[in-house]
Amino acid sequence: MKKQSARVQSPLTKEKRRRSLINLIGWLLLVVAGALIALLFFRNSPSLLAWYDQYNENLRQFEEFVLDLPNVRMTLVVIPLAVLLLYAIRSVVPLFPISVMIVITEVLSPSMGFAVNILGLTLLVSIKYWWGRRRGGGQLQRLLKLQPTIRAFLERDSRGKPWLLFMFRLVPIFPVNPVGQIYGAMRFDYADYALISLLGFLPRLISYTISGSSIFDPLTVPFLVPLIIIFTLSGVSVIGVNMALARRPKEG
Repeated sequence: MKKQSARVQSPLTKEKRRRSLINLIGWLLLVVAGALIALLFFRNSPSLLAWYDQYNENLRQFEEFVLDLPNVRMTLVVIPLAVLLLYAIRSVVPLFPISVMIVITEVLSPSMGFAVNILGLTLLVSIKYWWGRRRGGGQLQRLLKLQPTIRAFLERDSRGKPWLLFMFRLVPIFPVNPVGQIYGAMRFDYADYALISLLGFLPRLISYTISGSSIFDPLTVPFLVPLIIIFTLSGVSVIGVNMALARRPKEG
């Protein structure tokens, strides 16, 4: 009887653990935002200024190294291609976060880096979408079983309305690749899917691009404020999603 009772309670226990983990992620994002706010206010302290001097010296050496490289122009062609390749790899094997590619493009001009990342994100969300569409709706239930958080929201709206897709892309707890595969399997209109996905990623991309343009001056407002905004918004949105999930059983 005890074993049977444990078996009955295990799905509920799993659900509680999952929500606790999501809640922890949200609060950690807010803690990081708080730490950045503290850094912004205390950026003129002697200890930070001493670190900043060493940071600038390291940057100066790095700049000299880059300027000494042969075929710098060729490097500026290779980097966008390499970043696009990383986006393609990320769509198959999610071993690294999207922010890695955004940081790499900071060696380019802001406009060029932004354009490369838009192309890369389009490539990223498209590969899994077409893979899911090609495999068809037969795999949809299997995908949803593996992604209980996504399933919880799609149970409310099985058509996957645009606002839901926007939320999946905006809130960082939802995995990029499964969302694309699920929407492909649902045969959601591709043009709408790609546009809404990019709009959902846009706040993070803009924030990282603005901060990246000041990466050589990290104790300044242009570097810190966009990061504070995106970490705060991400933390609040993650906690909000968790609260919505917690209310679901009561509504059912």
